[in-house]
Amino acid sequence: MLKIIHFVQSLSLDITAGAVINSLFIAQIFGVKLSIPVLMGLASAIWLIYTIDHLLDAHKTKGKSDNPRHAFHQKNKTLLMIMAALTFVAGLINTFYLPIRTVCFGGVLAGLSGLYFLYLQKPKCARGKAFFAAFVYTAGVVAGPGSLVSGLELGQLFPVLQIMLLAYANLLLISLYEIAMDKRDQKISAATDKGEKRVSQQVWCLTIMVCLLAAALCTVQPQQLLNQSLIALMATVLMALLKFKTCFRPYQLYRVLADGIFFLPLMVLV
Repeated sequence: MLKIIHFVQSLSLDITAGAVINSLFIAQIFGVKLSIPVLMGLASAIWLIYTIDHLLDAHKTKGKSDNPRHAFHQKNKTLLMIMAALTFVAGLINTFYLPIRTVCFGGVLAGLSGLYFLYLQKPKCARGKAFFAAFVYTAGVVAGPGSLVSGLELGQLFPVLQIMLLAYANLLLISLYEIAMDKRDQKISAATDKGEKRVSQQVWCLTIMVCLLAAALCTVQPQQLLNQSLIALMATVLMALLKFKTCFRPYQLYRVLADGIFFLPLMVLV
C-alpha cells in the first residue's frame, strides 16, 4: 500500500487532487459551481507546474538524488517529459471549453508560473521558493472560482489567505523533514538556508495565525463555523507533524499527512 502511495506522490497526483478539492472548497465558499473543463484545466496546470519543477530539481542534482521524488524524476525523465507535453496539448484543447474569464485567469496563472521558473534560475532565489510556490499554488486553486464569481465579501477572501498560509507552512515543514537529503544533494531549501530553528518558528507562526483567523471569523460570522473548523484542523495536523517529527519520519508518513491535509475539505463537500 505504501508503495502505491509513494508512487502517487512521486507523480504529484496527490497534490493535483488536493488542488482540485480545495478549488471546489473555495468555489463553495464563493457560491459558484465549477464545470468539468474548469477542473480539468486546473488539474493539468498544477500537475505540469509540479512535474516541471521536480524535473528541474532532478536535473540540477549531481549524481543520484537521495530524495525519492527527485530520484523518480531522474529515472523516468524521458517518459515524464512526454507525459508533460501531452498534458500541455490536452490543456490547450481544453481551453476551447472554458469561459473567456476563466481563460484570462488561466493566462495570469501561466504568467505567474513562468515568473516562478525564471525566479528559480538564480541559485540565491531558491531560498524564497517555498513562498512563491505557495502563492502560485493558491492562485491556481482560486483561478476557477475567482473567474466565475461576480462579487465577494471580505469574509469570503480570508479562506483564500488561509489556504496560502497552509500551503506555505506545508512546504516549510517538508523542508525540515528533508533537510538531511537536501544537504546531501547540495540543494538549497528553506531549512538548509535559514536553519531548522528559524523555519520551525515560521511554521508555528503560520499555523497559529491560521487558527487565530479561524477563531476571529467564527466570532464575526458564525455561519463560517464548519469551514473554519476544517481549516483549523488542517493547521493542527501541521502542528502535530512539527511537534512529533520522530513519529512521522518513518516511511515518509510526514508527506502523506502534510499533503493529505488538502484532502480534508472533502468532509464538507460530500
